[in-house]
Amino acid sequence: MARVSPDPAAAARHALLGRLPMARASALPLHAQCRDRLHDLIEGGSLAPGARLPPERELAADWGVSLAPVRQAILDLVADGYLYRVRGSGTYIRAGKVEEKLSILHSFTQTLQGTGMEAEVRLLHCARVPAPAPVLRALGARARKVLLVERLGLLDREPVAHLAAYLAPRAASGLTARKLEGASLYELLAHHGTQPQRADSMIEVVRCSPAQAALLGLERGAPALLVEGTTFDQRDRPIEYTRVVYRADRFRFSLESHRQADRVVHVISAPQERGPEEEREQ
Repeated sequence: MARVSPDPAAAARHALLGRLPMARASALPLHAQCRDRLHDLIEGGSLAPGARLPPERELAADWGVSLAPVRQAILDLVADGYLYRVRGSGTYIRAGKVEEKLSILHSFTQTLQGTGMEAEVRLLHCARVPAPAPVLRALGARARKVLLVERLGLLDREPVAHLAAYLAPRAASGLTARKLEGASLYELLAHHGTQPQRADSMIEVVRCSPAQAALLGLERGAPALLVEGTTFDQRDRPIEYTRVVYRADRFRFSLESHRQADRVVHVISAPQERGPEEEREQ
């Protein structure tokens, strides 16, 4: 019988992972030690995105522990977005989180395309709708209807963000669903003479509504990052009110800060109930 040559990459992973003795005298449970070691290897780049972990039984044998703590560690890292499982194939290292710089006004389409992964921004809905009160206040629009552009961002065919953009009538002129399909919204706006220049945004941690959870492939009530705000054009006129729900396991935001006396951080002492109108917007 022909001898099968070992996979060098798999052998290297086994050697790396095998050098992780568990500290049985530690107050930290074994499953937490397993999780932390794997987490450090992923964050440090020793386990590359797309690499397959050895089977759980092999890891348990290498580390000298039972199967239960290894399995719990892997489940924790799957829940945190560091690993993903493919039925019948194994457990793999997920690509790192997409980083958004808050000091720069990005095109979301270009942000996804810059990850190097298979990126898609899928148009879900494009229609003129009655403007909710928060949208009217933000845009200062006199017209009772605005253009709602609803999209879904995907990386490697996995949904990662749900975007809803309400466009002021002057900015929406000439935009159609046909033009928006697969295109960058900001590039289209610029092509029609409206150049997004700056945005005032807020970020908060929210729980996914049933509709959002279904779109993003999450459990109902799963935590997510909500960014909502107003975008202004080259003449500093409000042109867009946005609500973007990001999967917290796929995105992180970098913040550039400067000292300024008139900025105040508002701490909310208790959860605020959203009104029916805000619930419908989600």
